Amino acid sequence: MKVDKELDLSGLSCPLPIVMTSEAVKKLEEGKVIKVVSTDPGFERDVWNWSNQTKNKLLDLQKEGDKIVAYIKKEGEGSEPSLWYWIKFHSLGVKLHLRLILMHLNPFADKPDHFITFVAISEGTRAEKHLKKINKKAKLIPIPDEIDPRCGVVLAVKGFERAKDIYEHLLKENYGVEAIYRKEGESYKKVFP
Repeated sequence: MKVDKELDLSGLSCPLPIVMTSEAVKKLEEGKVIKVVSTDPGFERDVWNWSNQTKNKLLDLQKEGDKIVAYIKKEGEGSEPSLWYWIKFHSLGVKLHLRLILMHLNPFADKPDHFITFVAISEGTRAEKHLKKINKKAKLIPIPDEIDPRCGVVLAVKGFERAKDIYEHLLKENYGVEAIYRKEGESYKKVFP
């Protein structure tokens, strides 16, 4: 495979690898191929979702030891997210971390005990907006490291039946839900499906 540009992002953590990949692809000419190397464990999922969203072609994705290597072809119809998109993305991370801190500090709030995971951050944010429109309450927060140490989000819910109802509704509506985890002490256990 002819590679026109190489980008080594080893050592960088989410969301930097996907942000820098997007910026590099934006600068490529149509039809050119970039090889991207990352050691971030979430990069494999992120680059796959990013390529689907932007319509740039993910030609190949390989694991080489602790590295993930992606070969991406810039497609004419592809549209990379703008710098404004990435600014909003980072501000979302700050907002979600603040929400999590406030949830822990509020002694009157029902503490969530079930957490719905997603295939991508974008699926979680879309799901939260959808649930607000139909008055189903769930809080989007950063994914606990005990569930997945990579960058991500979960919907925090009180009670298994409520979590399962939301999960099945989102699945039926074609949202990229993965699983439901229950908090047990300091750990989390996958309980559905």
